[in-house]
Amino acid sequence: MWGICKPKIEDAKGDIVIFKEKGIVKGKDVDSLDLLVEQYEAQGGKVTDTQHDIISEKGAKSIHAHYEDTEANKPLYYIRQELNENVMKCPYCAIGQPATLDHYMPKNKYKALALCRLNLVPMCWECNRGKGHTHPYTEYIHPYYLPDLSGITFLNAHIEIVGDVLNFTFSFDKEALRDEDLYELLISHWRNMKLDERLRKSVIDFIHSEVLSESTDMEVLVKYVAILAERIKNKYGLNDWRSAIMRALSQQLNGENGNVIVKNLISMKRQVKDIKI
Repeated sequence: MWGICKPKIEDAKGDIVIFKEKGIVKGKDVDSLDLLVEQYEAQGGKVTDTQHDIISEKGAKSIHAHYEDTEANKPLYYIRQELNENVMKCPYCAIGQPATLDHYMPKNKYKALALCRLNLVPMCWECNRGKGHTHPYTEYIHPYYLPDLSGITFLNAHIEIVGDVLNFTFSFDKEALRDEDLYELLISHWRNMKLDERLRKSVIDFIHSEVLSESTDMEVLVKYVAILAERIKNKYGLNDWRSAIMRALSQQLNGENGNVIVKNLISMKRQVKDIKI
């Protein structure tokens, strides 16, 4: 979740050579597009309107029009294939599978970036619909250009008992991040993507398949959850929602409400089993 491997700028520049060969960009626009890609990289995944407009209007429209050539069996499909390689989950939510490419800076406004692989991020359909044009792109993370946050735990999960129902919510640790702008960006991304709401079913499914599949015995569960939490952390990273849930679950099972939590988990499992039958 969050960051994924950023495409190499050398590959983005190599694409421009191919665009020139295919007549997509011509004349001065070739060098201008090369400069634009360099500026996008140097500025962490964004350019100004002035920098973008160095590309001629005709050239920008041509680039924009050829985005459809990244579809299957089209001349530029290789770009889509390379970007989707080894990306198993949508980096915006870690729920759905990548099904499309998102233009981080929207292609309708920044037409010259419509084929820039640094601006194209694998994304699931639901996130693509959610991002849309409702909020400015600056209210979402850019998965290629997040700072190195390895070793920092900044996503926390919270499990509460509301009546007879387990409620799951998430929050960000402002002090751990030590970056006010990044903290606000993560919050706006989470809110705009409606991840609390969308993750509820995924959390329940995850607990059923990964946690309760082993045992519903309290003593066994406490030990198993501790082992599984470490395994999930190593597989997905500290700040994946699954890792956050496992940390919270481990803490709750070892707390005074442990037995109540287990009771609710078992009840959830039975309800899902009944539904499937």
